[in-house]
Amino acid sequence: MTRKRKSSKLDEPLPLAPPKRGKRKAGTRCVVCGSEVAQFSTEELCWVCRRLKISAWREADSQNAMQE
Repeated sequence: MTRKRKSSKLDEPLPLAPPKRGKRKAGTRCVVCGSEVAQFSTEELCWVCRRLKISAWREADSQNAMQE
């Protein structure tokens, strides 16, 4: 007679954990202008400085394309 083996925790799949977001202290300030940091900003920038940074990248990319 064979015995059934009990399933161990190693045989079960591990539950998926949600991705961890960087936790920021309340009242964190923008490294450029000192305003309150945007909610999902990973660069410690306020929403205005973040948009200016993105715009500057786009402008630099378009200028490089025009020079070529």
